[in-house]
Amino acid sequence: MTLLLSVLSVVLLLDVVVLVVLLPSLLIRLLLVPLCPEVVWCGPGRGKRLALTIDDGPSPGSESLLALLRELEVPATFFLIGSHLERDHRFPRRALQRGHDLGNHLWRDESSVSLPPPLFQQQLADAERAIARAAAPASLRWRWFRPGRGWFHRPMLDALAARSYRLVLGSIFPWDTLRPPFWFVRLFVRLNAHPGGILVLHDTPALSGRTLDTLRRIVPDLRRRGYRFVPLQELLDPAA
Repeated sequence: MTLLLSVLSVVLLLDVVVLVVLLPSLLIRLLLVPLCPEVVWCGPGRGKRLALTIDDGPSPGSESLLALLRELEVPATFFLIGSHLERDHRFPRRALQRGHDLGNHLWRDESSVSLPPPLFQQQLADAERAIARAAAPASLRWRWFRPGRGWFHRPMLDALAARSYRLVLGSIFPWDTLRPPFWFVRLFVRLNAHPGGILVLHDTPALSGRTLDTLRRIVPDLRRRGYRFVPLQELLDPAA
């Protein structure tokens, strides 16, 4: 009996690991969406539509990303870090001119949930002003925010609501920050893609090249399966 219980425990643990590592979008849709309705995890499952989001830019590879997205005809929402604008302060304007959208990813690349509320609000406002200046003369309708490391709490949600932001996470995160092999990324996206999915990738000096290779692989795969990429606003708009 003890041996049987041990085997069952191992099997259960393996099942949990498989769900967390290979099928997290299922857990997100079944558990987190109902538990945290104020957070945007994905869009309505209406049609095989996806939205692409790219975090942490701009980086030296951002222009290559814009060129590839134009070639693939894929719109994206770039969640920008305020202090990273020194790498390419004209990027926000170029991204908007090419039909993409922008989101606020705070001033520094760090865990947002660990910041004291006054510092969080300061970083939010500082990043907002910096991105707005860099995007001029285009005007921004601020609505998207993504916390560093993806964690959030009630004071953060309240502060964002007061400034008319929506906290956006995602439902398809292929562990790209851990740099898995590309066969794993393709398998992960194949298993987790779903109508209304929000895909999360990264634009950093270390990861933008991988993001380029990832998009070259997965966008044709997804289109062969009938998926199409739409702007985040369109994905979330119930009338669209």
